[in-house]
Amino acid sequence: MNYVYNEWNYKPCGFVSYGGVSGGLRSAQVAKQLVTTLKIMPMVEGVMVQMPWESLDDQRRFLAGEQHTGSANAMLTEMAKWSEALRVLR
Repeated sequence: MNYVYNEWNYKPCGFVSYGGVSGGLRSAQVAKQLVTTLKIMPMVEGVMVQMPWESLDDQRRFLAGEQHTGSANAMLTEMAKWSEALRVLR
């Protein structure tokens, strides 16, 4: 991430995390702290996938549930707003 430091400055970012019961939320929180040092605006909204292995089809493809698509839509909507707001700083 440091290699593209200037390219990432003043841009929004969102996180999709996965894991057990917590769905990777703790690692996403640490990553949010990291990206702020690179002048990246992390979104409050995110996509959390609890126990992703339970949402795989026969070909081992992930089948997103309504909670995943709803979270993704909310996060992407906020990212679009922040992208416009941060444009003047870029």
